[in-house]
Amino acid sequence: MRILAFDTSSNACSVALLDGEAHNFSCTGRFKMAPRQHTQLILPMIDEVLDEAGYSIKQVDVLAFGRGPGAFTGVRVATGVVQAIAYGADLPVAQISSLAAIAQGVYSAQVKYATDVAPIAHILVANDARMDEIYCAAYEMKAGFMNLINTEEVMKPELFKGARDVKLSQMTPSSSQVDATWLCAGNAWSIYAKQLASLAKQCVLKADIDLEKLSYPDAQYIAYLAFKEIQNNSLVDAAQASPVYLRNNVAKKAKK
Repeated sequence: MRILAFDTSSNACSVALLDGEAHNFSCTGRFKMAPRQHTQLILPMIDEVLDEAGYSIKQVDVLAFGRGPGAFTGVRVATGVVQAIAYGADLPVAQISSLAAIAQGVYSAQVKYATDVAPIAHILVANDARMDEIYCAAYEMKAGFMNLINTEEVMKPELFKGARDVKLSQMTPSSSQVDATWLCAGNAWSIYAKQLASLAKQCVLKADIDLEKLSYPDAQYIAYLAFKEIQNNSLVDAAQASPVYLRNNVAKKAKK
């Protein structure tokens, strides 16, 4: 199975090709911090990854993209690119949450680097949504994949209290409280440190990994999460690929 994935939903631009199965694969990828350069970079990066891996687009089995939530223009860029490639190559598409990719990346880093302790399996993601708001969601590890608990939300950071806002009450009783069994991930914890201070005290903000570098969606984790979409028969065709903004008015200006 060859999965070509890319993400342009944040200040980072990334592309990855996974070759193999969920339990055993190789990865060829590119990741670059490039605000407002996604349209210039994404297609050359795709070509570079395919060339390095030694495959053509016709040898790819599935496309995956970061469908948001994230920067309005960036999410649109990824959606347009995946639709164009999927149409041209007749490939199915996996639509992956950018917040889920962050959670998967943080969990994977724990497994790789924090070898002296068991990885924290519950992750609370909060990323800057601009306009003085955050995107937030809660995830838990099941069968190797980060799974969303209820819904993704957009809200003012001072309104984000954790359990109520991401509806954790629907979880099992043993894991329904946000406490030290939870790991915070995403750039909002530093950008809105004052507003999120109370919630941050309830869970783990630091581990033996660099969480700041993992605050941006990486295409390698979007590709990995596509394995779950394949298992669940949740792939879509090009026409069905669509972005997720969470906001009704994505072009609204913040009030001064």
